[in-house]
Amino acid sequence: MHNTTEIGWEISKTANRFQSSCVLKFGDVIVDAKSILSVFVTLVDHQKYELYVVGPDAEEARQAMSDLFARYNLSYTIK
Repeated sequence: MHNTTEIGWEISKTANRFQSSCVLKFGDVIVDAKSILSVFVTLVDHQKYELYVVGPDAEEARQAMSDLFARYNLSYTIK
């Protein structure tokens, strides 16, 4: 089982590899996935996440983030 610190670090680290904007939404909360502090806030309550990726390398970023969310068994959709 993975802890939220590890998951948060991996999400932020992965998002920061790309130029594209990576935004996580859960409920009414929207955060920048590149901000580790923001990501930690979202991991307090595991819910279904929506991931929005826009930018010049969006396809690669979507794939990397999708792989990461699947690895940690996080419920998500990519918009």
